[in-house]
Amino acid sequence: MFRMIAKGIEVDMFVGICDFEYKNKQKVKVNVIAYGRPGFNPEDITQCLDYSRVCTYVHSWTNREHVDLVETLLNDLMVFCFEDSRIDIVDIEVLKPEVIGGTEYVGVGTYTTRAQFNNKTY
Repeated sequence: MFRMIAKGIEVDMFVGICDFEYKNKQKVKVNVIAYGRPGFNPEDITQCLDYSRVCTYVHSWTNREHVDLVETLLNDLMVFCFEDSRIDIVDIEVLKPEVIGGTEYVGVGTYTTRAQFNNKTY
C-alpha cells in the first residue's frame, strides 16, 4: 500500500477553549499519513495522492473563525482526506505546541480506516 506523508504542517490560527486562546492566534502543527492505492507508476499529479492538496487545506485554516476544539479540526481534515476515493486509511495528528508549558505539544490523533469512517466507528 502507498503512503502519502505530510508532516509538520504549520498554521497560525485561533483555536482552544481558554480565554487567552481567543485573543491571539497560536501555532498548530499537523501530521498526515494517508494510505491508499493511487495506481502503479503514476505519470502525473492527478494519479497521485497529492500532499500539496493536504498542505493547502491545512494552511487555509489561518483564515477560519475561532475553533474551540482540535477534535473539530481533526474531523474536518479526516473528511477532506477521505474525499479522495483512493485513500483507505488516514493517520492524522493535530497538535498545539505552545499552549501548555513543559510539553512538546498537546493534541489529538486518529488512525481511521475508510470503513470505520463510513460507519462512524472511529
